[in-house]
Amino acid sequence: MYIGRLQLKGFKSFGGSHDLILSSGFTAIVGPNGSGKSNLLDALRWSLGDSSANRLRISRQSDLLFQGSVSKETAREAEVTLHLREDERVCSVKRRVTAPDGATSLFVDNTRKTLTELDEIKRSWKLEGARFAFIGQGEVQEVLKQSPSERRMHLEVLFGIDIYRKKRMEAQDRLATVKEEYDQLRHLMGELSSRREEIAPDVARAAQMRAIMDSIEGDRRLLYWLRRAECERTIAGIEAELEAAASLREGAIFWSRYWKSANGAIELKLTHAAQAHRQQSWELEQCRNRFDSLIKSGYASAANLRGSKARLQEARAEQTEAKARYEKLLEEQKKSLEDNKLAREEVEKAEKAQKAIEKKWNEYNERLEKTRLEREAWNKEKGRLDGELQKCRAKLSYLGKELLELRNKKASVPDERKDLDFQIKHLESERDRLNAEQEKLVKEHGELYAICQSLASELQRAKRESVNLRSKLNDAAESLQAGLYPAPVRHLLSAAKLKRLDADPHAVIDVLSAPANLAAALEAYLGGRQFQLLVEDMEEAGRCINRLKQNSAGTATFLPLERARPRYPNKAVRLPSRGIVGWAIELIRIEDHWLPAIQHIMGDLLIVDSYDIGKELVRSGFKGPVVTMEGDVFQPGGTVSGGRSQKSGRVLEMKAQVTRLEEEAAKAQSAAEALAKKYKEAEGKELAASEQKEEYTRKIREVNGKIAVIEDQKESIVKEQRRAAGERGRILDSIKAEGKNWSALLAAIDELEEKRDSASDVEDDRHLIEEREKCRARATVAASNLSAGFALMNRVSNDVRAQEGKLRKLEEETAELDQSCVRERSNLARVGGSCLEIHTRRKELLADIEEHGGHYTKLEKIKEYIKSRQAKAESRMRGESEKFTLAQARKGETERDLGELVNTWEEQFPYPGPAELPEDVGIDELRRKIRDGDRKIKAFGDVNMGVLSEDQNLKDRLSFLGEQLDDVRASAAEIERLITDADMMAHKQFSAALLKVDERFCHLFKTLFGGGEAHLVMTEGETIWNTGVEIDARLPGKHTQVLNQYSGGERALISISLLFATMEVAGSPIAVLDEVDAALDESNLRRFSELTKEYAKSRQILAMTHRRATMERADVLYGVTLQEPGLSQVVGVRLEDWS
Repeated sequence: MYIGRLQLKGFKSFGGSHDLILSSGFTAIVGPNGSGKSNLLDALRWSLGDSSANRLRISRQSDLLFQGSVSKETAREAEVTLHLREDERVCSVKRRVTAPDGATSLFVDNTRKTLTELDEIKRSWKLEGARFAFIGQGEVQEVLKQSPSERRMHLEVLFGIDIYRKKRMEAQDRLATVKEEYDQLRHLMGELSSRREEIAPDVARAAQMRAIMDSIEGDRRLLYWLRRAECERTIAGIEAELEAAASLREGAIFWSRYWKSANGAIELKLTHAAQAHRQQSWELEQCRNRFDSLIKSGYASAANLRGSKARLQEARAEQTEAKARYEKLLEEQKKSLEDNKLAREEVEKAEKAQKAIEKKWNEYNERLEKTRLEREAWNKEKGRLDGELQKCRAKLSYLGKELLELRNKKASVPDERKDLDFQIKHLESERDRLNAEQEKLVKEHGELYAICQSLASELQRAKRESVNLRSKLNDAAESLQAGLYPAPVRHLLSAAKLKRLDADPHAVIDVLSAPANLAAALEAYLGGRQFQLLVEDMEEAGRCINRLKQNSAGTATFLPLERARPRYPNKAVRLPSRGIVGWAIELIRIEDHWLPAIQHIMGDLLIVDSYDIGKELVRSGFKGPVVTMEGDVFQPGGTVSGGRSQKSGRVLEMKAQVTRLEEEAAKAQSAAEALAKKYKEAEGKELAASEQKEEYTRKIREVNGKIAVIEDQKESIVKEQRRAAGERGRILDSIKAEGKNWSALLAAIDELEEKRDSASDVEDDRHLIEEREKCRARATVAASNLSAGFALMNRVSNDVRAQEGKLRKLEEETAELDQSCVRERSNLARVGGSCLEIHTRRKELLADIEEHGGHYTKLEKIKEYIKSRQAKAESRMRGESEKFTLAQARKGETERDLGELVNTWEEQFPYPGPAELPEDVGIDELRRKIRDGDRKIKAFGDVNMGVLSEDQNLKDRLSFLGEQLDDVRASAAEIERLITDADMMAHKQFSAALLKVDERFCHLFKTLFGGGEAHLVMTEGETIWNTGVEIDARLPGKHTQVLNQYSGGERALISISLLFATMEVAGSPIAVLDEVDAALDESNLRRFSELTKEYAKSRQILAMTHRRATMERADVLYGVTLQEPGLSQVVGVRLEDWS
């Protein structure tokens, strides 16, 4: 048996509707303090009939209604519904309270019930008494604080033995009543005997009259009996007929019902057969569709496989062709390298030969000039020839100069190219330097980036810590307001916080802070004034009051600053030297703006150590208020208040906690800001390094650009060299033409100089020029061949790289096609296997369908047969029913006659039965005797017949009182025996239950502590009802100690062991644990949670907890939070969905 669902609507802090699906095992409910999770426990108590204001934490039933929040109005109705389940058995219990009178109503399965009726229903669900275990945190410690007699009373209630105690007390009350009744009976019997003696004469005359009347009455009695016997004999005959007719009718009804039931059974079988046929047909259709889908998938896979194979063959053919082309290009590249080497050697040879011939040419020119000067002296006569020769020489000289200039330019070109090569080398070295520095900068940038990432991670952790602390701060502040602040104060503070109120009220408790040791004293003095609201003026207070009226949120007290009358410490008073803590206004911190208001409330309050110090101070004439550290208050008006409450100092203590959390949150925020500053600095350095890296990249690109420009210049020089070679050819052609002219002139001169014996060098000169021109031509051809070789080598290298890329792509494509073929073959195999399974299943389904078809036909034939038999049985039943009805009508008429007789005479003359009636008396004779008796009575005259009845009454009363007196004596003896039996039964049951609890208690104690032993021991008393139950516990490795000597966690585990043992022995189906694990450390908590998980297998556990280990072992986890002040929200999760 367990609670399957809990539904709330407008209950306490749960505005709106909430539906909680509870586990039949372990359900945990978590949430911060003040979130409203304990209201779920109140809902369980209240719905099960508990109306205790103390346990429900209310002052009246209307407090169960949702009091409203900023976004939701106050509820007009609160409702809690429980759904109880046990196997197939279900029951819903709903309890409702309505505003404004707080009237409640209770419904069980939608039927209105009383609380007394609910107790009976709870007993049927095993929820009576203490079997529905509510175990709170305070109750855990209370188990050990109980006295032995209190502990016995608790166990008696748990095991139902208190019933015997109640019965014994009731029996003792009854015994006292019986003895009192015995004395009263004896007195009354004496009075009745005296009265009977007084009326004895009148009784004798009335007795004669009574004899005549009794004779008439006897005749009338006999007449009634005879007439009744006659009617009964008639009825008996009719009843015999009815019995026979009823037997026949019952038989007919039986067969009619039998054939009707058989028809229903065969109809059900036909329906099941039809459903099975439809299911098999549907499955056959699904097989067909899936088979078609698999066939299509197989065709698609086969087509993909064929395509992949074809493309694989093509790719391999292309790969073979590309490899052949690649090898051919490698051979071409090798050949071009060899040709370039030979061309470079030819260029070097041509350059050497050209240098040698140029040297000879220079020597020749020098010799020629010397010869010309020598001949001028003796060749004047040959002026004309010489003039023409000079012109020819001048032209040749001009052409020679052009040729020389071309040579000089050619000689300077290698220098320019060398300079460009030097520049390129310099730029390449610069680029290498920049690359090295860039690599170093990249490393530094990576280190800075890692530092940034580390700082970012620390910053995120600091921010998370700050957010967590802020969240805890908000939870603590909300718990402070939700749990302790009055509802009107919470409402106004929330509205102001959300900017929904044109005012800014502050609670007195919010504008001051005090040390923790002063919390109890200040809260005792302030009382309800700590929740007064401070405002600027009367207008602001009016706006707040209007807000409360509009939302029906209650009433609040305000203190406007303009109405504050500050009070100050009376420093003129001479205070004792010891026992004085100080003036309260000097020991607390107050917001400056609200200082006058706080001075108005407690400006002259004096705090002392103890009650005795305060008493002496007041008696000495001190006129101001005094409060002790323990919370005792001496008012100036003369009143003294004191005592202790569990919640004493709670508000200021929680406020101190909020202040501590604010400081921690501020520190976390400062740490986060410092990390953010470091992160920003590191990020700046990282950005600067990134910009430097980009700058180096830009410089490298610039150097590469300069290298490219110089390469272009080199290309331009090569082009200029090619142009100069063409110009040189033109000049050589001109020189050749002029040379022929020169040769002709020289021939003429030679003819003139034949007369001279000097030899001519013209042939040598011509030979030198031809040889010089041939060297120049060879050098030009060799340079051209070298340039062409370089171009060919570059083209072949580019083709080789392109062919290598093509081969890599073909290899990748081939590998991918191989994988595709493997996948498609696997898919075809899977499709084939699935097709085989579907084919086999189709054969089975077709066989099943055929078999079910024959079975269905057989069932239809049986149905027709049953219908025909049912029709015959119904026809026979109608005939027998008609006969039975006619017999019943005749019987009814006779019974009506008999009824009239009985109504008239039976009360006066009870019928003895036919066996005692005389057989020789007739009805007519009796009627005659009755008439004669009536005449005698008339002749007798008036007689006081009342004395007979009075005498008889007195006699009867005396007899009755005598019997009562005997009964009273017997009752007293019986009551005494019942008391003795109750004592024995209670002692026997309590001893047996205590023995079982002791065994389980000891077992659980050893489980939780890992050893030791614990027992429940019955103490001695005057009677068995005065005995108590003590707890003896010994931890492993320790001696037996007094329970108070154990630690808080040890006492909690001992209490839990006892509570769980009693709960198990009592057979409690449900247990609600309210933060019973709060005092346990981690190791004990783990044992407790394992124990709770184990117990949840046999009963339902609902646990309110803050501990992670307990949450982890729950089947269902619900979280309760404050959506806004005063409004709780529930979030649930089934842990098995996240495991």
